[in-house]
Amino acid sequence: MESAIEIKNLTVSYDGKVAVDNVSTSFPKKKITSIIGPSGCGKTTLLNCLNGMIREIPDVKVGGEVYLDGKPADRLPIDEWRRRVGIVFQTPMPFPFSVYKNLTYAPKYYGNHDKADLDRIVKENLEMVGLYEEIRDELKKSALKFSGGQQQRICIARALTVEPDVLLLDEPCSALDVKSIAVIEETLMKLKEDYTIIIVTHNIAQAKRLSDKVVFIKDGKLVEEGDAKQVFESADKHETREFLGGIYG
Repeated sequence: MESAIEIKNLTVSYDGKVAVDNVSTSFPKKKITSIIGPSGCGKTTLLNCLNGMIREIPDVKVGGEVYLDGKPADRLPIDEWRRRVGIVFQTPMPFPFSVYKNLTYAPKYYGNHDKADLDRIVKENLEMVGLYEEIRDELKKSALKFSGGQQQRICIARALTVEPDVLLLDEPCSALDVKSIAVIEETLMKLKEDYTIIIVTHNIAQAKRLSDKVVFIKDGKLVEEGDAKQVFESADKHETREFLGGIYG
């Protein structure tokens, strides 16, 4: 299976404390991969390595390689790396201005100032997350005035405006109600037709519903990975079975 991102011997430490320990894995194209594991195991740190954000944290030491389409990502200009690998955070974080300006911010940053094309980008990406018909008459309204679920979909749409290869999501539904979670999950299942999606989630039921592949991390180490159905039904490692059985988390 062709990979969008591959990591080899990735190690991350803060002030000498190892957070990710010699992890090697790959993330298949146009699939959803869930990274699961106990709290504090290194999931978010691993995610932040995939678009270079980790390198902006003070006193962090990073070893190993991240590859995009088989090429070392750190040889790309950081703006290009970020354009190709977008990220959506746990708490919805729209910019404190209009929906329209949120969705045109990145295209303008990368040099697109054509009004007609910007209008198209806004409409198409809001449609992609199932939001355009809901808010089409409120595009000049502050993005902060919408519900949490709508804000998160605005953030997903914003991440898609520069047509990334990969979309990273860090616990994207943890602050949302059940209805909003269902809408976000439906959106992600549609998006994987065009995008590679990597999601960190503590919600095992959600990982079961969404995942094509699962990566299980414990104490910064990769314990098990594989086809989601196989891992959830008959994991090879006892640590994985204990985690999925709720013995620790």
